[in-house]
Amino acid sequence: MLLRRRTSWQKFPYTGAPLIKNLLAALFLFAFAPFGIAQISVNVATPTPYATVAAPLRVRATATSSRPITGWHVYVDGRDAYSGPAAGTIDTSIATTTGTHQVVVRAWDSSGAYDSRAMQVIVSSSTGVKTGETPAPATSKGLPTPPSTAKVFNNIEEMTSGWGTCNTPACAGGSGAGTYWQAFNQTSPSLDGRSMQLYQTGSWSNALWYKKLGKNNSVTNFLWDFWVQLDKASLTAAQTLEYDAFQFVGGYNYMIGTQCNYAARVWDTWNEYTGKWLHTTIPCQKFTPGTWHHIQWYMTTNHTNHTYTYKTLVVDGVVYNLNQTQPAKYLGWADNLGAQWQLDVNASGTGYHEWVDKAKLTVW
Repeated sequence: MLLRRRTSWQKFPYTGAPLIKNLLAALFLFAFAPFGIAQISVNVATPTPYATVAAPLRVRATATSSRPITGWHVYVDGRDAYSGPAAGTIDTSIATTTGTHQVVVRAWDSSGAYDSRAMQVIVSSSTGVKTGETPAPATSKGLPTPPSTAKVFNNIEEMTSGWGTCNTPACAGGSGAGTYWQAFNQTSPSLDGRSMQLYQTGSWSNALWYKKLGKNNSVTNFLWDFWVQLDKASLTAAQTLEYDAFQFVGGYNYMIGTQCNYAARVWDTWNEYTGKWLHTTIPCQKFTPGTWHHIQWYMTTNHTNHTYTYKTLVVDGVVYNLNQTQPAKYLGWADNLGAQWQLDVNASGTGYHEWVDKAKLTVW
């Protein structure tokens, strides 16, 4: 995953004591407003203070200022849980554990001024579809049923040409050390006789393999379905296993990145705007070696708001509803669509293998 430069409005991390910090910020803005520093105001529609809400935690907020709004952050118990775009409104869902949480919603404008709203919220277990939403037709595995007009890219791992690969820090992150390779048409292990084999070695090194499938600007729904198998060395050598779908439309990069974080034992999602991984509360234990594991993601993109949403993850038949929205980023890249896999090695530097089979991307 390409690393992204931090933006200026990211330099104000939440460190606690919200009431004191908000009071000082308000006094500062009031004192200097006559000299041209903007006054910014944040209003949170959802959640309300002391409310009991269903998981995932939905946050809807607006910000007003005489200057352009340049970014958002939502902090849950001091953790940076969401980074938002340069827009006057946000509407996102954040994966949280059940129980009582301290939530802070903060926005910045172009003058550097910011405003926050802090509240205590009780999160209960998920109650399914939120009020006012229409559920997608679903299979028994909690995933939507694609329409007959959907476009299907079958057996991506069997497409033996047109792949891009890299292991440099600028492209894949990591140290750039070690060796990596890709092999097609592997008969063992395989589900259909033609799996793809990936290998990476090197201390703190990453290797990325990506396949572009062509321009598909009208699609906004992504159902990504594939199987993976790891070797025994992965149990002690793997740092993270990354699986990404992507869409480039009108210069905006919708990098819908996901990874099974072996170090943190959770699934992570990618914020393309800030170039950061965010932990979810979805568990990701190390995959049993020598066994095929089935991973399915349902994700959407919004080309008007320039956002993408992680809807549902299914791992070996276990359904996790996430509904987390992240902002896209304008990079000016040519329109395209595709999928990619990445292997990250920990400090051991030991190489390990991953096999991919029956990879299918359905879009509509």
